[in-house]
Amino acid sequence: MFSDERKSAILNLIAKHQRVTVSDVAASLHVSETTVRRDLQILEEQNLLKRTHGGAVSVELASFEPTILEKSLLYPNEKAAIAKIAVAMLQAGDTIILDAGTTTLEIARQLPDLDLTVITNSLDIGDELLQHKAVTPIIIGGEYRRTTGALVGVFAEMMLARLNADKVFLGANGIHVERGVTTANSLEAATKQAMIRASREVILVADHSKFEQVHMTQICELRTLDYVITDHTLPSSYQALFQQSGTTICSVVA
Repeated sequence: MFSDERKSAILNLIAKHQRVTVSDVAASLHVSETTVRRDLQILEEQNLLKRTHGGAVSVELASFEPTILEKSLLYPNEKAAIAKIAVAMLQAGDTIILDAGTTTLEIARQLPDLDLTVITNSLDIGDELLQHKAVTPIIIGGEYRRTTGALVGVFAEMMLARLNADKVFLGANGIHVERGVTTANSLEAATKQAMIRASREVILVADHSKFEQVHMTQICELRTLDYVITDHTLPSSYQALFQQSGTTICSVVA
């Protein structure tokens, strides 16, 4: 099979199944896994698919973004356990950033009775902060995204550029050893990057479903993270990378 025929066959498999693994493609096309990986790299460079760990997904799947309502129905117990670890890291007088998201909303719900300044780009989190009398809320302005309930864009980034926080609790759509922390929307990625720049410590809060996922826009490399709070023991590849970068893993099941 010629190179172009092979790539066409791979795209047909992606179109049919939305995702493929290197081993399955190699077996289907009777070629080596090395050849498949090379083809996937070329196809990704042509923006025809998105590579993942061990395979690839369609561009449409990589850019899919569930609504905040859909996210709120997923893994509520896990998010509550992650939030419990997160709030235990807080000290009186801290200034923190809560990124828009359902896990960070759970952190807002569990905030202790401490003197805190909490910056957020989420109207839902802003409403929740009003229930905590010891908290001083700061709501970032910007373009409102109905899909995620986040305020993003140039005005949000300008405001964040003038703020300094002790910690940011960051959400994400995807986490991958090679591709880093990703999200489906470029405006949200830029706002999250501004949050990282404004903070002394970067804390990723993400349940297990986010790992081994890659979405359209990178927020940061994994080595940028100071802490990762999750609900499962991470695969050895992540543990090795985080140990090398000095990132602390806080796992609910550890």
